[in-house]
Amino acid sequence: MTESEMRRMQEEAVKRAEEMQSRAKAHINHQPEHPPPPIPQKENLTENIPKIPPEKPKEETGGIFETLMKDKERTLILSLILLLMDEKTDNSLIFALLYLLI
Repeated sequence: MTESEMRRMQEEAVKRAEEMQSRAKAHINHQPEHPPPPIPQKENLTENIPKIPPEKPKEETGGIFETLMKDKERTLILSLILLLMDEKTDNSLIFALLYLLI
């Protein structure tokens, strides 16, 4: 792109911006001075709206680690299961520990 093309594009952009500004000013000048009157409100509008109970605040969870640490016995059994599974222990022992989790 040559300098003359760049300069021509810049001049066109400036011209378009000036046109947009003049349109905006003309639109603002043609606005009515007084806003439309407010719509009269009925007194019993809230009676027809069903009442929604307020939402309970959600409990913040600190992640898996904090959730596991809340119940120390279950955490110990889960860690034993993982350790025994890694050591390829008898499945009946693992199932017995799983039964304790229920």
